[in-house]
Amino acid sequence: MIRKLATAAAAVAAAVVLAVPSSASAAIDEYAGVGSDTTQDVMRALSEEYSLDNPDYLWTSIDAGSTSQTIQNLGTCPGVTYSAGSPAPNGSSAGITALLNDTNNCIDYARSSRPLRPAEATTLTAVRLGGDSVSWAALPQANGGYAPNPMNLSLENLRKIYKCEITNWSQVPNGKVGGGTIVRYYPQTGSGTRDFFTTSVLGFDPTNLATGSCTTQPVIVQENRGNQVAAGDRATAILPYSKAAWTAQANSGITGVPDSRAQFVLGTVDGIAAGAGGFVGNRDVYNVYKTATAPLVLKNFLNWAATQTAIKATYGFTA
Repeated sequence: MIRKLATAAAAVAAAVVLAVPSSASAAIDEYAGVGSDTTQDVMRALSEEYSLDNPDYLWTSIDAGSTSQTIQNLGTCPGVTYSAGSPAPNGSSAGITALLNDTNNCIDYARSSRPLRPAEATTLTAVRLGGDSVSWAALPQANGGYAPNPMNLSLENLRKIYKCEITNWSQVPNGKVGGGTIVRYYPQTGSGTRDFFTTSVLGFDPTNLATGSCTTQPVIVQENRGNQVAAGDRATAILPYSKAAWTAQANSGITGVPDSRAQFVLGTVDGIAAGAGGFVGNRDVYNVYKTATAPLVLKNFLNWAATQTAIKATYGFTA
């Protein structure tokens, strides 16, 4: 059903460019994508799968913020080497900006976990990859946390937490007796998950202190990384988390994606689980290309990727 996916899990995790023909020098061209952290792993797996039947090209999914990957010197692209001093675009907005600014045909598509903005849509086309959800995550009481048991927040209380109108877990229903001061975490600038959670779930920007009662901004970390929450904060922290990213990490033995959850669990909102009908954080994710110049071979790949329901499901995405 999914060729090589389970048996090559370790290789999937370690590979810099997964879809490599038997000789890179024999490749006609390379098609590279940058951007979203949320979709980087599924696009890496899809690139590998597609290359099995389309070996004349290199198919590359560059990790968000990569400091070691490269785009080959092929076609009109002179080659790109990402480094600590010049990392790869980190997040959907950063990927889209890099695609728009690319003049050497090195970046062919951007991974995006948010829709195109009106100005972007004048020159770019978005191909829906699949469905995802963004919810809040915290450490359950069973794992030593202070979050409600069961793990549910009303949308009103979730918003109050990020406005600092609720500052202790004891202030929400079923929070741990005795409570603990809530530490707010938030994804990095340029993240599509951050953009979506801000606009579609919270309805305000919690990094803007004028929007609530907070006197300090949330702690900023790489999106979908529970293990980036400081050890001393984990019992009382809250952070947005993609359901797809959480699932891909939970399936680490199959996907090869490092398990970065650090025992954080997705919470429900108003009693509705992420991905269920009516959940406030349901969203679509996309691959984006330049409308006027994208070659047919790239469009064919992106359209094919959208149909691969089995691979997408392993990484937490719906059809």
